[in-house]
Order: sequence, then structure tokens, then C-alpha cells
Amino acid sequence: MIRRATALWLLLATCAGITLFLVKHEVQEREDRLNALHREILENEESIQVLKAEWSYLNRPERLERLVREFSEERPADRLQRATLEMLPQPLNSDGEAPLTEAAHAGGIILPMARPVTVGAGQ
Repeated sequence: MIRRATALWLLLATCAGITLFLVKHEVQEREDRLNALHREILENEESIQVLKAEWSYLNRPERLERLVREFSEERPADRLQRATLEMLPQPLNSDGEAPLTEAAHAGGIILPMARPVTVGAGQ
């Protein structure tokens, strides 16, 4: 009887030791993960501070005024930016075909259309 009790206590102590080891290991893994998350949060907060500083620098009123003056000047349009009414897509004729304009016959630029334009009473 004493040997059974001793063996039972030895088995319980072994199980408790193994359980304690596993719990300790799990706690260490979670602490490592928590520390990694804290480091990541600090890095993100530092990045946010840098981005806020850059945003403030880029949105300085004097810089924005200079950019507005620089890019709002009247500049001559190059030939690809110019178009005439003849170059715009035309509505379909009664045959269901888009008529070619004089600009297209003369080698002008034909602008692409997503789909032909139809003119009807229901639209």
C-alpha cells in the first residue's frame, strides 16, 4: 500500500513538474511576443511622428504659394493637348456607323471611345 501511495505521489509530482515546465515555456513565448509587439508599436509611433513632420514641412504656406505660382502659370499647350470639335467622337448615323470627320481623313488625331454614342429620343 505504501509503495502504491509513493508511486502515485511520484507520478503526481512528475505531472506537476511537466505542467509547470510547459506553462513556464508558454509564458516566456508570450512575453517575447508581447515585447516584440511593444517594439513594433514604438517603431510605428516613431514613423507616425516622422510622417507628421514631413506633412507639416510639405504643407508650409509659403511652399504651397510658390507651387501654386509655379504650376498655375499659363503655358502653351503642346499639339497633343489641343483638339478641335471635328476630333471628338461623333454620334452614330442612321446606318449605325460613326462618320469619319475631315480631321480623321486629313491624318488628324482620332480620340478613342469606350462605346459609340447614339442619339435617340429615349435618351
